Amino acid sequence: MSRNFSELQSVMDILKKVVKLPQRSKSFVFIFILTSVCYTILIIVSMDPMNPLMSSMDMDPTNPGYLKQLYIDTMVFFLCISIISFSSMVTTIYVSAVSYLERKLEFKDILKFKKMWIRPVVTWFYFTLMCAGFFLLVSPLFLLLIPTKGSIIVLAIGIVLVLLAICLYMYLALVWMLSIVISVLEDCYGLQALGKSAELLKGRKVVGLVLTFVLMILIGVNVFVTKLFNVVSAMNFAVLVKMLSMMIYTLFYFDCKQSHGEKVQVEENIEYVQVSTLPVVDL
Repeated sequence: MSRNFSELQSVMDILKKVVKLPQRSKSFVFIFILTSVCYTILIIVSMDPMNPLMSSMDMDPTNPGYLKQLYIDTMVFFLCISIISFSSMVTTIYVSAVSYLERKLEFKDILKFKKMWIRPVVTWFYFTLMCAGFFLLVSPLFLLLIPTKGSIIVLAIGIVLVLLAICLYMYLALVWMLSIVISVLEDCYGLQALGKSAELLKGRKVVGLVLTFVLMILIGVNVFVTKLFNVVSAMNFAVLVKMLSMMIYTLFYFDCKQSHGEKVQVEENIEYVQVSTLPVVDL
């Protein structure tokens, strides 16, 4: 009982510290504004029939080249979204770590850390492959949820299996996202970062899963906001949720480090400095 209370207290402490992080650095506001502006420009350009991509496409669906051009335009659009999202994610992680450690950082200095951008790209590549493989494996389970005559038992089994798959995905997502944080803050990437992430989670799985569940609720709220408000409002809320999730996972990384009695390595001025997590800075 005391252990459960301690883990719940850890969750509350992390959330409280996350809320206080923006007070330590104005960079969070800059990240939000820049990300929102980039998304807005991308949406406006994609919806404008006079933009270079759309103007080069024959809008007649019966044209043989229509589907090919539509596919190319769609891929370019999602590539741009991925680049914006990834850049915002990496920057938020780094600024969160620096703010947590109460160290000064000029926002322009982030661009100097080439390794900080290359490492998470490699880890993200493995993350994408594993995520795609997971959904490929579990997608047949959803067929069991299709109601058919006299298949109550099959439906019940399908519901149980889908719920188990969701729980497994929550754990895997926790490992994957923590590995991204590790790749940004440490000289570690790819499968090594994924392995280190799993090691750090030992003894802190419950805390991590509760935090992930909180974020899933916020994502659900974002879907609700999307249906009620316009695209721009929903997009801004989505940016906030994404930034909040990166801040939470960054502070959870420090929490895991503390629980294992490890030291933190954060890149600064192209060099590595060790910062003890004992005691942890009280925000």
